[in-house]
Amino acid sequence: MNGLTRMKKAWVTIGTVGLFMAGKLKWLLALAKFLKLSSLISLFISFGLYALVYGWKFAVALIYLIYVHEMGHLMAARKKDIPTSKAIFLPFIGAVVALKKQPESANDEAYLAYAGPLWGTLAFLPAFPLYWMTEDPFWGLVIALGAIINLFNLLPIHPLDGGRIVGVISPKIWFFGLIGGALYWIWRPNGILALILLFGAMKCWELMRQAFRYEMLKVEQKADKHALEQLEAYRSATEQEQYEMRRKWAEEQSRMEIDRKRYVPVIQDQQKLRKHQALIYKENLDLLLNATSFWMIDEEKLLKAKDELEEAIRDGEEAMRTEKVYYASDTKTKWLWLVLYIGLGAFLLACTMYGQSLLDRYQSIIS
Repeated sequence: MNGLTRMKKAWVTIGTVGLFMAGKLKWLLALAKFLKLSSLISLFISFGLYALVYGWKFAVALIYLIYVHEMGHLMAARKKDIPTSKAIFLPFIGAVVALKKQPESANDEAYLAYAGPLWGTLAFLPAFPLYWMTEDPFWGLVIALGAIINLFNLLPIHPLDGGRIVGVISPKIWFFGLIGGALYWIWRPNGILALILLFGAMKCWELMRQAFRYEMLKVEQKADKHALEQLEAYRSATEQEQYEMRRKWAEEQSRMEIDRKRYVPVIQDQQKLRKHQALIYKENLDLLLNATSFWMIDEEKLLKAKDELEEAIRDGEEAMRTEKVYYASDTKTKWLWLVLYIGLGAFLLACTMYGQSLLDRYQSIIS
């Protein structure tokens, strides 16, 4: 029972080991490449270190559970024709499979992410009948370890699998995941959890900046379309009307002053948005004034200005689609992923509680 004794002592580290999804971050892949570890070599190194610290049975169970979890991601990526690296095992962190091409949508990303916990769950299900038939405490540990690893990865914090899954439902869920994770960290401080929260906060920041960029693009689109309308009106106006329009533009331009203040992101986004709006409006006034004249119409200049504005509008529309389309999904898709996410999470939670009860039952044997 020496191996199982060390397994029980290692139970306190299960939460940390469950954070192996941190190994999916790019810096870990870079580390693996730096160390020039192939998939098979890294597997044996990890196994040896786990066995040395926790015993060979624990090492077998942990490597098996992580490997199957990662294979779920690999198989899902292949079905989506997304090339990946080999699975690289990193001792006491987990494993990494890096995507060589980003998914085309949050729906595809959720598909890839969900496959890990799903396969990971299927990996420890055989331990149930094996335990019921043999009552060997080892199978109880496999159940508990497999459940907690995959349940932890379903937390709605990016870059964990759960964060990638709920992104297709609503990226705003990440903020609630961060709050919950931060509260847990305050209760039970953990270095790796702090790292996960840091990366999650960076992703939430990116989301907020994406929303702000979208608002900036909307301002630009509105200003460019207004300038194009003004230009078209100028071309069809009478000579006197053209004179009045140009005089009005010149007066507005002379009155405009763009401040040089630097604004604090998020807190002063509205002020920055108003400044950007004024800047775009001034640039368009410059364009209109350069394309027109008090004395005569230069059709070549007018057409050039018209082309510039139309190109800016097209570029803006494409940029807006890029900013919005990745996390866009229909209601049916959102509900489907919500049901799948909650269903798997509830099952893993029940398995975790059951696995823990088994460990508690054998406390006197493997403590």
